[in-house]
Amino acid sequence: MQYRQVLALGLVAGLLGGCASVVEGTTEPIYVATTPEPGATCEVSNALGKWSLVTPGTVVVKRSESVLAVRCSKEQWRDSKEYFASKMPTSALVGALLPYAGIVSAAVDGASGAGGEYPNTINITMRKTESRGTPSSAPPTSPTAGGDQLSAKGNS
Repeated sequence: MQYRQVLALGLVAGLLGGCASVVEGTTEPIYVATTPEPGATCEVSNALGKWSLVTPGTVVVKRSESVLAVRCSKEQWRDSKEYFASKMPTSALVGALLPYAGIVSAAVDGASGAGGEYPNTINITMRKTESRGTPSSAPPTSPTAGGDQLSAKGNS
């Protein structure tokens, strides 16, 4: 009887090796939006590649345990760059906790990048740049002709 349990456990361990790779896959879609202004061009990158999109939109990235960088730019708006840490998905955690299979699972998931998971939705805040052609809040100065200035007092 004990022999059958060990055999069954070994079979299950073999099937579940690389749990996140099998269950979650090695890529994931991420929805990226920019506020308050849509239409920004964004580059999403990690250790396994770079992907581009125009917001709002979805990009499919390769899973990795590395940090995900998102850089967005749009004319008349400041460039914005944010970083997102990879988290271990539940399926990878389950695979890692199984006796004997945990080592195989962690090795497969680590090699494939499936051991990491990023946020499903990313919202990047854009800030308006100050254009150089707009008047400032300082009072305007009026040019003087030949250095002569009119005075309000003594002209009566």
